Amino acid sequence: MKKGFDQVAVIGAGTMGHGLALLFALGGSAVRLVDVSRERLERAMGLIRSHLSGLNLQREYDVEMEMVLKRIAPEQALGDGISESDFIVEAIVEKAEAKQALFHELGRWAAAETIVASTTSYMNVFSLAPEALQQRLLIAHFYNPPYIIPLVEIVPGPRTDPAVLGRVKDHLERLQLTCITMKKYIPGFIINRLQRALGREIFHLIDSGVAEPGEIDRAAKASLAIRLPVMGVVARYDFAGLDATLNNIQGEPIHLASGDDRSPTLQRLVDAGHYGVKTGQGFFDWSGRDLEELLQERDLRLLQVRKLMKQWD
Repeated sequence: MKKGFDQVAVIGAGTMGHGLALLFALGGSAVRLVDVSRERLERAMGLIRSHLSGLNLQREYDVEMEMVLKRIAPEQALGDGISESDFIVEAIVEKAEAKQALFHELGRWAAAETIVASTTSYMNVFSLAPEALQQRLLIAHFYNPPYIIPLVEIVPGPRTDPAVLGRVKDHLERLQLTCITMKKYIPGFIINRLQRALGREIFHLIDSGVAEPGEIDRAAKASLAIRLPVMGVVARYDFAGLDATLNNIQGEPIHLASGDDRSPTLQRLVDAGHYGVKTGQGFFDWSGRDLEELLQERDLRLLQVRKLMKQWD
């Protein structure tokens, strides 16, 4: 059995999908980027070119832009070519019915040895897939932008072949990704569960009028952002002292937001069509800034942090 994936198909050309197409193309694979929307495909290819321009500025990858772009073929339908794929990555909308329909289609179209991965953030996709995919299906949850953020949470299903898991992990690690294998499925995996808890408190502070969004970000950047790369989230308690930690937990309650809380501020923004950088308005005003320019600026700063962290490995 060959080790790497020469032919990769990424289904879904949205925020995560186009970044994954770039990631695999940078790794040398020929990539089919599939989406039903021609407009999304054109936008995705434009963003990929912009991302590559930013990466070249940092000399992160010793490749020519046009060479990478030639490895990516945008397509509007699965087509016969999907059966030639060694690895198929599902990156479509987080709706059970859509994923279920796609998995059943892949069960008919994909070759018997083709491995299928879902990028779902929360869903138990194993209950949605046909029998034909069960032994070669797993979750590979990447973080945006996947060509810079190295984490991949890998979640095998109850019938995933261990050899399939090993092959996917080997390929992703050759792409210099950090693969964390979960012992079992849990909604949200590791980081999204931590982010969900953090998000509840962020929205609670805003909704309660405790602090402005900008002040919350300033506080986080001046503390959490510095400590996390050095101590992580668990070892920090060892440094703080477990006795002190237990004392704090058992001390005066601070009445954290519950999992049932809903943010009226977040709801108002969404209802008004303010979705963040992609619409030019969110908690902050991004109007007057080109989306590609904003993403490229983000990528350059993330690369600087990643390079610094590599020095500590």
